[in-house]
Amino acid sequence: MDNLHFPLTEILKAAPLGAIPKQHHAAYKLLKALANVYPHNRDELAINTGLGETLRSALQRLRGESGGYWLIHSRKIEGSNKTLLQLDPRHLTGDKEQDRAARRERRKELGIESYKQAVQGRKREPKAFTEMTVANKEYFKSLGGAANDSIFEKEKPNKG
Repeated sequence: MDNLHFPLTEILKAAPLGAIPKQHHAAYKLLKALANVYPHNRDELAINTGLGETLRSALQRLRGESGGYWLIHSRKIEGSNKTLLQLDPRHLTGDKEQDRAARRERRKELGIESYKQAVQGRKREPKAFTEMTVANKEYFKSLGGAANDSIFEKEKPNKG
């Protein structure tokens, strides 16, 4: 009889304890589903694991610092808008050094992604400020004249 949890057993041999999600968490369900050598269609994975919309959150957790930097490859299916997800095979070897190498690679990827997002945010800041200013102006105009009077205008005594 085959051990149905064999890939997960190999993961448990090499992964740091803090990188294994708690069994009742969505990240654990996703890790368990990815714990073989095969790529998985992202949409089917969401349905088959019962994660649905929470698949993205579980994926982010596993890939991030709090999840232990699991290296999960995403590949587009050519000629389609579908994506395949696959756990890096080095996590499945049971070899602690190979597992660490995959985690270092993921941490490096995450650093690059974070830096790119910071640069994009800085580039977008002037446009966002302009958009906010225009939206605020339109909002205050919609309130009518009385709402736009300053408090000083309201407190002036009537000339009579």
